Amino acid sequence: MKGLVLKDFLVIAKQKKLAVMYVFVALMLSFSMDSSFIVSYFSLIGSLLVLTTLSYDSFDNGYPFLMTLPVDAKTYIYAKYCFSFLGLLLFWAFSILLQFGSLAFRKEPFDVLDTLGMDVAFLPAFLIIVGVMLPISLKFGPEKGRIILIVIFGLLFTIAIMGKKILETAVKDLHIDFEAIIKKLDAIPQQVLALSLAGLGILVFLISMAISIGIMKKKEY
Repeated sequence: MKGLVLKDFLVIAKQKKLAVMYVFVALMLSFSMDSSFIVSYFSLIGSLLVLTTLSYDSFDNGYPFLMTLPVDAKTYIYAKYCFSFLGLLLFWAFSILLQFGSLAFRKEPFDVLDTLGMDVAFLPAFLIIVGVMLPISLKFGPEKGRIILIVIFGLLFTIAIMGKKILETAVKDLHIDFEAIIKKLDAIPQQVLALSLAGLGILVFLISMAISIGIMKKKEY
């Protein structure tokens, strides 16, 4: 498994020009957008680079070759998810360094603990994104998987907008005290919310891993 994880990191390391471009874009946008954008931007890039390694593995009958090695479907999936988590963590940590560098350069006042608390909340969210992307890409292939993911996120965005409008209408028609609900939510300790979000992210990640193992075992080489 260690060799597979190392292979994926070497695949990413070869894309140095692309990495420099990502850093340049992030730095340029950091001057016109909120500093938390850098963290979300790099976390998303780290998530999407997982698909790059899947494309590399499937290129030119790569899977049949990999399966001739002392590797089975379960080991391959464990390695892929391990790489996904470590890669996301590295991109996230690097983005935090850029974020604080940007804040210091712009001489903006900020609270370190509050800023880090917001940054930590991004990790479970992107774990969920990776957990959705990997099974879809393994099932339909990296190229078709990207299209399906765009459709899924587009539908989720549409549902979120419609849900917001329905909620606003319900608040007016049913005379719901929305402010009271928000106050109750605000009263929940941040540690509880953070642990709940982290638990949800880990749960989705583990369920996704189990689904991916099943998909990989059904593949024919």
